[in-house]
Amino acid sequence: MKHLSYLILFILVIFSNCPAQARPLEGFNSGPYLYLEGGAIQVNYDRDQYSNIKHGRDFEPTLGLIFGWNIRDWIAAELEGKYGTNIKGGKREHLVGANLSCRYFFITDILTKFKSLRIMPILRGGLAFKISSLPGNENSTDTAVTSFGWGPSFGIGLNFLILKYLSFGIDIHEDLIFFDEVRQNLTVNGASLPNTLIYQGGFKPQFNAIFYIGVHY
Repeated sequence: MKHLSYLILFILVIFSNCPAQARPLEGFNSGPYLYLEGGAIQVNYDRDQYSNIKHGRDFEPTLGLIFGWNIRDWIAAELEGKYGTNIKGGKREHLVGANLSCRYFFITDILTKFKSLRIMPILRGGLAFKISSLPGNENSTDTAVTSFGWGPSFGIGLNFLILKYLSFGIDIHEDLIFFDEVRQNLTVNGASLPNTLIYQGGFKPQFNAIFYIGVHY
């Protein structure tokens, strides 16, 4: 939760000091956009509760795509998808995430008055989904299990638009995910352990940090 606290503080500091909004060039930021993204995602739900083995790192690198549409200069709807993977001890995990969000662009005179560069702070919110293929417990016949979670998401960012078409930026957001628990039937020294808890479910916030670059039409 400390990442969430830092994020809230950062939002308050940045946006409490933003100048009054203006629309210097109506229509300059409208239309669709497509970005390639790279970054890191928090993974704190991949510890095997029976063997006490954490299969991945606390943060895993990801690659993804963002497609969105600025309905107006100041607001957009977007779909983001990302993928990460890690292998440890011959066991691989696959991490898939998706965010359905609205982006609010803070358009100010002081940050958009340059001839070929527009700088726009961003506030975003929406829903996040996580689907992960995690290693099964070694005492089970299932070599992989699926973990699913979803919940609200919010964050902030900074977007740069150059000569109308080239766009890039940074984005940090927190996904407030509720995960299903994962259970397996185990056989240990000839004894059967049915319905054993392997991956703990519940509320697990996931911090994300990304850099993106692409085109804005």
